[in-house]
Amino acid sequence: MEIDRILRVDMSTNTITEERAPKRHALLGGRALTATMLLEETDARIHPLSPEAKLFIAPGLLGGTAITTSGRTSFGFKSPLTGGTKEANVGGQLGHRLARLGIKAIVISGTSANGWQRLDIDAEGARLSSAASLAGRSNYDLHRELVGEALMSRAAATIGPAGEHRMASASIAVTDPEGRPTRHAARGGPGAVMGAKGLKAIVVDDTGAPRVIAGDRKDELRQEVVKFSKVVLEDPRTHNLNRYGTAGVIKFVNRENVQSMPTRNHRLGTWAGADGISGQQIEALGKERGGKMLPCMAGCIIKCAILFNDEHGQHVTSALEFESIALLGSNCEIGPADAVAELDRLCDDIGLDTIEVGNAVGVAMEAGVIPWGDFEGAKRLLEEVRAATPLGRIVGGGTAHVARTFGIDRVPVVKGQGLPAWEPRTLKGMGITYSTSPQGADHTAGMVTARGATADTLVKQSRHAQLVMMAIDSVGVCQFSNALPADMAVFVRNRFDNDWDDQAVLAMARAGIDAEREFNRRAGFDREDDRLPRWLLDEALPLPDGPQAFDVSDDLLDAVWS
Repeated sequence: MEIDRILRVDMSTNTITEERAPKRHALLGGRALTATMLLEETDARIHPLSPEAKLFIAPGLLGGTAITTSGRTSFGFKSPLTGGTKEANVGGQLGHRLARLGIKAIVISGTSANGWQRLDIDAEGARLSSAASLAGRSNYDLHRELVGEALMSRAAATIGPAGEHRMASASIAVTDPEGRPTRHAARGGPGAVMGAKGLKAIVVDDTGAPRVIAGDRKDELRQEVVKFSKVVLEDPRTHNLNRYGTAGVIKFVNRENVQSMPTRNHRLGTWAGADGISGQQIEALGKERGGKMLPCMAGCIIKCAILFNDEHGQHVTSALEFESIALLGSNCEIGPADAVAELDRLCDDIGLDTIEVGNAVGVAMEAGVIPWGDFEGAKRLLEEVRAATPLGRIVGGGTAHVARTFGIDRVPVVKGQGLPAWEPRTLKGMGITYSTSPQGADHTAGMVTARGATADTLVKQSRHAQLVMMAIDSVGVCQFSNALPADMAVFVRNRFDNDWDDQAVLAMARAGIDAEREFNRRAGFDREDDRLPRWLLDEALPLPDGPQAFDVSDDLLDAVWS
């Protein structure tokens, strides 16, 4: 089955049309496809929440296949947070279901004139209908109704109250394998864009569609799937993720010679309470409470999603990841793990990016809105977001918006987007990625955690890591599979019967990043946007071998993509 259908949903006219993908897009998927279509179809100067703006949704190039972790989905849009190009990548059950129905991309345009709408897609076609009964409802409630017991065939993508109110930190919740809204296309405000369209929910049912998609080289593809799965399962990194999830890095990054545990609005790199929110502590609690490790999508053999239960054995969240723990936890000096898990669930339910909100709450604490470490106060702020009060709209508007409102000049953002947990002063390769990625401060744009390397070496590592991540997001596999360009080339070659090699994969990735950079240029970005906040250059962290600040020169940053 070919994945070549593009569904165009015009919310203004309440119409849906279908077309075949043009040949030039045949070997594009996921992020490369959404970035290319955004550049081709959207005036970069428009307001990101205007009717002329578009939301692009695309499974990866390998979606629908048996390749482990190949079910990821890209949401591409002009970001209301950064004002530039953005892709939010998510696991869950959506990507495989779209691919099995032959859908290469969904393009949402216009703004509903008929109140809130829902989009249903199945083997019979696609249709819009009133979502009046869904308006105002939060994500856990929505997914119980829209997916319910139909876990084997149905998935939803929904916005919570934050998206309905077009808040710039709003996410889109995607159904996980247990029917819960714990997988989020979060960064950059995709929920606000979907909300501006008047689209409350997308429900996809792949009943009757092929369970595994393969091309003419299906036997070769099957052999490569088995071989790659064996490599993934034997990788020590997989073993660690399957035991602790991404929270397993906390004890390491909290060390004095690393200092990548953001604390008190990124002022410090270690936190005394870090052990209480570490992967090891979460594992111990899980053994007592019936917690376990889960896959975030069907067919994932890594299983790094932490199912976290409360002291009564009741589910709290299934997505307690390092970034969420660090930004909602240590950055705000909030612990222990139970407190952070509750904040994480609130973000999932309301529909918020945990990284952006953790930064926003940290800046609000810096402004004296609530004290440092005030867990109950942080919960109240999130409930203010849910209720869309004036204060809630400020917090939901993101980190930079909170800082402007309260007159704070120490703002942890790049291109308007809140900093992830990985510290750019001690892990300077991350600072290069944050600066030079078209996505802004996004750790998934290109992880570089080397220490002690020269700036020239870190620039090269960041460039390569950004290319590899563009490729990974485009073929639609998870970064934790650690797929190399050569691995991706083998899969694409056997899936599509072509002659791709690792250089073809990297060329596709470079063209995707060039499309993102060109969109940003048209939107008004220049070299000065490829910079970290000044305080990261001026405020050093006290490492044992000497103070560390971000000191990569502007000339080297400008050379990353030259």
